[in-house]
Amino acid sequence: MKYLLVLLVLIGCASEPKMTEQQLIMDKQIQSMGRSEVIDAVKQCETSGLRAITVFGKRKINGYTAETIVDVTCGPKWYY
Repeated sequence: MKYLLVLLVLIGCASEPKMTEQQLIMDKQIQSMGRSEVIDAVKQCETSGLRAITVFGKRKINGYTAETIVDVTCGPKWYY
């Protein structure tokens, strides 16, 4: 009985879940936000009592990879 249970656990752990299809978005399709857009988005979050969460994307500029802000989302503030 123990061996059967161990065998079932090992079989269950060995199976891999199906991978979801993901699409790689090239930087030509992503528009980075301008400085004034980022400032306005952060101010909107702060005036509504939330914190700003920035989403970064990577672009290749002059042969070097640079992080640019793609989106600003408002999230709850963390109080400790």
